Amino acid sequence: MESKNMGQCEICKNEICLGKVPLFASLDHEAIQALTLEMVQRIYHKGESLAREGDIPLGFTVIREGSAKAYRSTLDGREQILYIFPQNDYYGARFLFTEERVPYSVEALEECQVCILSKERFEKLLAEHSDIAVQVIGAMANRMSRLETVMQSMGGRNAELRIASILLEFKDTYGKQTPKGLDITLPLSREGLANYLGLARETLSRKMMQLEEEGLIENIDSRTVRLIDIEGLQDLSVHPE
Repeated sequence: MESKNMGQCEICKNEICLGKVPLFASLDHEAIQALTLEMVQRIYHKGESLAREGDIPLGFTVIREGSAKAYRSTLDGREQILYIFPQNDYYGARFLFTEERVPYSVEALEECQVCILSKERFEKLLAEHSDIAVQVIGAMANRMSRLETVMQSMGGRNAELRIASILLEFKDTYGKQTPKGLDITLPLSREGLANYLGLARETLSRKMMQLEEEGLIENIDSRTVRLIDIEGLQDLSVHPE
């Protein structure tokens, strides 16, 4: 099934939904309204490509509902997952300022409703509302700084640290509190999660079992993990054994 182009985002105009996106949380009401008037909405089905490596980019894209993965194909044909975009996350800020092609592919992990701001519409916003554009650029710079910190903290970490860190990263977006603990519905299969963390699937399985034996998590099924000791995971993510 092909994606549906819904035109100008009537939902955003009515609900000012961009205000729920962390990137835009610091923008004032006028800035958010100006942005939403320049964005268009599309719906993508599970497994459909939002963008392909080498494409001319559509623009800056906000995942309003659903989730998606960014990945590259390796020389031997394998898929290397780079990032998981949850609801209210975004990608493509760089496309507003450069002429480069999309450097990765993006695929819907479930049905996704997205809002897109093209480079042409952003330039229109710059020309008409320079004060608003400055707010947007500042918010994007803060986001980039946070991502750099995350990437630096993940680099070189051992397997336990990586797993603890990703579970803690997923808990706010994919977690649901239950009487027995916080249950996380993983957005990826175990194979996909291993790929994302740069681990062999066997290593991921062994380390997940080890975390369960240590009383930190409970492996409910292949897509559900219960966090039993969040403080212990937080300590492990900072101070590995």
